[in-house]
Amino acid sequence: MRGTCRDTGIQPGPTPGLLFLFVCLATIASAGQPLQAEESTEPQPNKKQVQQLVRQLADADGQLRDQAEQKLLALAPADDIGACDALLAELPQPDEQMPAEAQLRLTRIRQQIETRLADRAVAATKITLSASNMELAQLLAEVERQTGNRLVDHREQFGQPAEPCEVTLELAEQSFWPALDQLLDAAQLDPYPYSGEDTLAVVQREAGAAPRTEAAVYSGPFRIELQEVIAQHNLRQPTRSGLKVELQIAWEPRLRPIAITLLSETLAVKGSDGSPLELANTQAVLAVEVQPGNHATELTIPLTRPARSMASIATLAGTLSALVPGRVIELKFDNLGAPVLMQQQRGGVTVSLEQVRKIHDLWEFRMRLKVDSEEAGLESHRGWVYQNLSYLLDSQGEVLDNAGFETVMQSQTEVGLAYFFELPEDADIGDYTWVYRTPASIVRVPVDFELTEIPLP
Repeated sequence: MRGTCRDTGIQPGPTPGLLFLFVCLATIASAGQPLQAEESTEPQPNKKQVQQLVRQLADADGQLRDQAEQKLLALAPADDIGACDALLAELPQPDEQMPAEAQLRLTRIRQQIETRLADRAVAATKITLSASNMELAQLLAEVERQTGNRLVDHREQFGQPAEPCEVTLELAEQSFWPALDQLLDAAQLDPYPYSGEDTLAVVQREAGAAPRTEAAVYSGPFRIELQEVIAQHNLRQPTRSGLKVELQIAWEPRLRPIAITLLSETLAVKGSDGSPLELANTQAVLAVEVQPGNHATELTIPLTRPARSMASIATLAGTLSALVPGRVIELKFDNLGAPVLMQQQRGGVTVSLEQVRKIHDLWEFRMRLKVDSEEAGLESHRGWVYQNLSYLLDSQGEVLDNAGFETVMQSQTEVGLAYFFELPEDADIGDYTWVYRTPASIVRVPVDFELTEIPLP
């Protein structure tokens, strides 16, 4: 692989840190954001067949019940998002009017299908490419087309001349991060993961920077790179001396991790002399909250100070636990003039439109989002909820963004929001459709890593 980009020697200046504002910003809730819901164009499953199999779930013959469950699952193969969504739409919700056996099996079928969809949503994407002197913009567009990860050239924003750049590269079913690292090495570029947008910015590489393909390990859609190793020797309080290892954890831009935790019980560090290195504080919580708009975060691991004779860390291995929103779904609510509660359930979330009313010059849409899993931790991890899109469609299909929102309630599994819309004075609310986009589930993704031969300062 090779690339040709002129080296200008100009380096990006400091960029202020991002502030996550818990306020109602139209840009956050804009329908123009690239948070796209998965849409199905697949044919619907045979309704009569589904109904027959659902009835069979309560059959007196246990073998027939098992067969019906397996046949329903076969209608939703893991590699067919459309078929999975179509079957979920056809399956009835378990209720007390059903036999207990049917309720149990319907719940299990839904959980298995949603797990398939969630696993697919957080799996690493693949890139196949045969580029010969391809322009950078065209190359970045092709990566986005194949993976859904949007990459943007930010050299001009960093005061760097955006010189023409051509890249020659061959990739065959390569996972996103190894492929991107090869591309960036060929073009002598680096990512800037703190742009505060739903895109990953790329900028000119600093002079003397090491190749990316030699600096990281990959685990699914995640990339883990050793950033810095700092030895501390406190002369006044020798017991406070130690070693700090800083990791950068990056993820595919299409993902929006909520929080990342290093499971301390999985951490295994061994020095070059074979002796283990322990955490400096075994009670420490090694976790970071991910700020919206960031595509990487830093995690510092505090270790006990090694013997001076130790030249390097032979291995540093562990498992990260990433709390990640799953696939995005789109829910539409019509008949907004009706004075009744409207509710839709998809995957592991339930969205309730509780009230639509006019208050002075604004229309208030009061809604509630319930997440089945307590892992979402809505009391402490609400940032992802504020990024969900909420807008109206008029009778012509035109999008009307909300004018702001406020939180009206919150618990471990629920959050209530009031969205406000400014409509024409003579508007008939019944002519509009309210659209809400949200992840269908919040999943925990294990991220295994192992770094080797880390030189000590």
